[in-house]
Amino acid sequence: MKVIVSQAIKHLLTGAFATVVDICIFWILSFIFFTLASKTLSFIVAMVIKYAGNKYWAFGGPGDYPEKDGIKRELIFFMLVMAVGTIIDVGAFYIFANILGIFATISIIFAAAVAAIWNFLGYKFLVFKK
Repeated sequence: MKVIVSQAIKHLLTGAFATVVDICIFWILSFIFFTLASKTLSFIVAMVIKYAGNKYWAFGGPGDYPEKDGIKRELIFFMLVMAVGTIIDVGAFYIFANILGIFATISIIFAAAVAAIWNFLGYKFLVFKK
């Protein structure tokens, strides 16, 4: 139980940092692209940060390099979790911002929280399971 709590805390801290990056990139890109495109791109950048933080800190360490076949499996499952997480995050953002009328920055935070549940479970049981 202690390991799961530690992993969850590290996952949330990694996610919080990635969310700050997500927000910053979103606002920069929103001057160039429309809202959903900006949000999608900013989320993808944040997901790369989440991958590295979760792989090397929350669920493992620098010594945890899978075998060649393990890397393929890890990347396939990561891409699957990321794709579903993107749909959840962007969908939640759309609901919060456009349907409920919540300010965009707050909507990003709420959407990240919703996606964080899926991401933790996906990372724990699909991507970085040992």
